[in-house]
Amino acid sequence: MRLPIALSLFLLSSLGGGARAEGAEGVHPATAECALSIRLSGFRSDEGQVLVAIFRGESGFPGESEKAIKRAVTSVRGGEARVHVHDLPPGEYAVAVVHDENRNNALDTNFLGIPKEGLGISNNAKMRVGPPKYRDAKFSIDGGPVTQSIKIVYF
Repeated sequence: MRLPIALSLFLLSSLGGGARAEGAEGVHPATAECALSIRLSGFRSDEGQVLVAIFRGESGFPGESEKAIKRAVTSVRGGEARVHVHDLPPGEYAVAVVHDENRNNALDTNFLGIPKEGLGISNNAKMRVGPPKYRDAKFSIDGGPVTQSIKIVYF
């Protein structure tokens, strides 16, 4: 079953818009110009793909990826993944991540709506009943490089 609301709206198509996934063909690792490095860990397998949405402000967070300022798709290697984002202006941001193990570009859930695939949120914001709050996931970029280390959780 696929849940068409909340975090399942990660229909991501490319690495465009300044988001770079380490290890992808034609993509380079972090550099001094990198505004945001996202380090992802805790994957239960290297299967599938990782869908990342970066939001500037509360609008659309966490599940309306079409409102994200940047989006990326990457793969898992050795239980980890990384994304490097360039050209982010100073401001407030939040990140939402889905481990799309079956590569269907959606968050699969059980009949109760509980995710069957992994999720991650900036600041490792807790996902209690319903999606996490923006206020718990937000962080600031003030011109220097910022790193977010996000642990993927499974329910």
